[in-house]
Order: sequence, then structure tokens, then C-alpha cells
Amino acid sequence: MNAAAYARYSTEHQTSSSIEYQMKKIQDYCLKNNINITKCYADEAYSGTNLDRPAFKALCEDAKYHKFDAVIIYDISRGSRDVSDWFSFRKQMAILGVQVISVEDKIGDILNPSDYLTELITVGLGQHHVLTSRQKSMDSIALKAKTGQFLGGTPNLGYDIVNKQYVINKAEAKIVKKIFNMYADGASYVDIMNAIGTVYGKRGKAIGKNSLHYILKNERYIGTYTWCKRHTKIMGKWAGGTPNPNAVRIEDAIPPIIDKNTWERVQMRMQDKKHRASNKAKREYLLSGLIECTECGAKFVGHTSTKRGHENRYYCCGNKYRNRTCTAKNINADEVESFVIDSLKSYLKDIDYKSMAKTIADKVNGASADLKEERKELDDIIMQLNNGTKAILKGIDYPELQDEMLKLRVRKSELEDIIAKKSDKNVVKPEKVEALFINMIDNLDTDLKNICKQMIKIYAHADGSLDLNIGVHITGCGSQI
Repeated sequence: MNAAAYARYSTEHQTSSSIEYQMKKIQDYCLKNNINITKCYADEAYSGTNLDRPAFKALCEDAKYHKFDAVIIYDISRGSRDVSDWFSFRKQMAILGVQVISVEDKIGDILNPSDYLTELITVGLGQHHVLTSRQKSMDSIALKAKTGQFLGGTPNLGYDIVNKQYVINKAEAKIVKKIFNMYADGASYVDIMNAIGTVYGKRGKAIGKNSLHYILKNERYIGTYTWCKRHTKIMGKWAGGTPNPNAVRIEDAIPPIIDKNTWERVQMRMQDKKHRASNKAKREYLLSGLIECTECGAKFVGHTSTKRGHENRYYCCGNKYRNRTCTAKNINADEVESFVIDSLKSYLKDIDYKSMAKTIADKVNGASADLKEERKELDDIIMQLNNGTKAILKGIDYPELQDEMLKLRVRKSELEDIIAKKSDKNVVKPEKVEALFINMIDNLDTDLKNICKQMIKIYAHADGSLDLNIGVHITGCGSQI
């Protein structure tokens, strides 16, 4: 028998020696039972409460291709400490015909009632241990939180941590005060970014406009300590970020950087801005997503600034707008849109529809269809169906297996149709391409934005110069002329 060995440890309190110990026990077991280990998988410092582990996922993927006949673990808790995750893994391996063996625990036939109950109790005790440990840990952390202690993570800009207490960083606090004061006095995010220049946060990344919003909404700057305001994860899985009724909130627990009056002015303005934004008609930018910055690769986004009652529409590099990490010049929206519209109309007016339609059709129809992914998926499904059939013939038959095989048969039929008809679907007729051009010119005034998406690509350089590409994209065939 060829087998894969899997080992895991969960926290920084354990070390790689834990992996070595597990692997040694697995090797000893294999020597006694004449089992050949073909590959070893190990996850270091990964929780067993979810399946999002690199080595574990690689093991499951290799199992699909029958790179081994069995998976051997030290004990069930190394595989998973979550009941539903464990039995999901067991069913997956059963369908593939891969045996799961534990050195320390008895793992029998998953369809045998007695074996199933024994296994359920074993993995259930593992999950009970996790829940108990988590509850004790959370109680301990909550107790510390009620004293206003720093509990890990990254401190906010403006603060340092000394002996687990918040201490004001004077240089950073000066920047924070400038942000609050400017916004309270009516400055825009752009004005604030220009005034503070490039500022790097605690994680070493340049502060952008999203960071300004987070700073202006953070209660810690008025001395209010908060902990665990929202439920983000439960047993290692996303919990939706819902409010936590047991959150800790203590006023005047941290040295304040911002006074309460400035804070209230900022919050009132942010609330008013939010209200006005929700009632404001969204401006239309014809070329949104169609301009690419050659300096950093980001897409240009449309914005409007208002000075002395005059609105100025422009396109700005996304990275420059968000965090000032690009120096590409802004592009006047009215000028570039007028230029693009004139160029597009001229292109459609002067084009030889018949000749261009034939060129496009010949190029698309001459291209070979890429069916690598479809063929690979089909081979994988055929293998799974064969394994499922073998499992049923051996007496492993339960509703989930039948349902899975039905889904696989449906997908197999779909893939066979796709492969058989792909060449037919890729045939582009010249008259249809010609009709596409005619439709564009007929609807140029009423459907300009969609036509631009099909025909326009612009590359913007740092010095403000542009390269305009006009072409046609044949949807579904990946071809552009």
C-alpha cells in the first residue's frame, strides 16, 4: 500500500519538533504494517478548526489523482477538530477510494454504525477541547480588555505601545491632529492628502483615502478603548462581522489625541456627507475602466472637483487617487472623451465593413480552441465516477455518494457537449461581424458607453500623453482586431 503522511500543529507554543514527532510515529506504524510512504504533508501553526490549510488542501487535491491509496495521521485531532469538517473529509476520501488511518485512534468503516459512533465521539471530544480552550482564552482576554490593555495586533497611527499600554507618539499624533482639524474645517480628502504628503502607517504602507476615513471614525483618538466590537470569525470561519453584544467599550481609557469638540464636528460632517452622497446622482464617466496607467498598471477612475462653484471633471490613476503611490498626470475628462468620440466616429465612418469583417472572421475561425481545462476536468470526473462505482460494488453506498455521482454524470455530459461543439460555437460569420459594425454606428448616440467598452482601450503615460487603441472584441472568442 502506498500512503501519504499528514502532520499538523496549531500554535506558536508548539514547534516543528511536534511535526517531527508525529512523522516518526507514522513512519514506525508504516514499517510495522508494510506501508510505503510516498509523500509527506505538514501544516505548521495552522488551526485544526477549519480546512483552509495549504498542505491539507494539497493532500486532498493529490488524492483526486490517486497519488496514494491511504492517508495516515498521528491522531484524528491532527486531521481536524471540527466534526463537520472531519466527516466531510472522510466522505470525500471514501468516494475516492482512499483509506484514512490514524496511528492512535481506531478509524473503522464510516458506514458501520458502531465505528461511526466511536469516531464521532473521538472527533467530538477534540472539538469540545477547542471550545473549552477558546472560552477560557476569551474570558481571560476580556478581563484584560476591561483594564484597557493593548491585546495585540497593530497600534493605530499616533500611538506606540509601552508595557501593553497606549502611549502617544508625538510625531504621528501631529499628523493625526492635522487630519482631524483640516476635515473639521471643511477640507476634502484630496486637500488633506496634499497637506500631509506621503505618510506611512504602522504596517509600512502609504496612507490613502480609505485610511483617512478609518482614522476619522476611530474612537481611540478621543480616548475611548474598544475591544471585539464585531463577530468576525467563529471556529476559524467568517461570521459576517455582526455587532458583538459582549464588546468592551471604556471611555477615557487611552490618552486622547483629539478633543471632543473637534471629534463631534468631524462626525457631523461625515454623517452629512454620507447623507448628501446617498441623494446625489452618480456622475457618468464614459471611459471608466478603459484607461490603463503604464506607470503602475492601475485603472484610471473618474472624479469631479469643485472650486469656486466650477466643476472640473477628470480621470485619475487609481493608485494616485487612493494612496499617492503613482505620479501619473490627471487627464481632463471633457477633452479626452471628446477626442475618443470623434476618433471612434471617424473609425466607424471610414472603415470598410466587408473587408474588416472578413479579416476578423478569418482570424477567429483560424484560431485553435483551447480545451485543456475542459479535458482535464472531464478526465478528473471520469476518474471520480470510476472510483464511486468501485465503492458501490464494495458495498459503500449512501445517499450522499449517489447524489455526488449524479452531479458528476450531469457535469460529464455538459463537458462532452462543450468539447464536441466548441469548434461550432467558435465559428464567426463575416456577415454577423458586419452587422455588428452597422449596429454600432446606428446606436452610437444612444449606446455610446457600451460601444466604447467593446471598441476602446487607452494607455496613459506618466507625462500625460495617451495611446488610443480602437478595435472590436468578439465576445466569447477572446479575439480583438
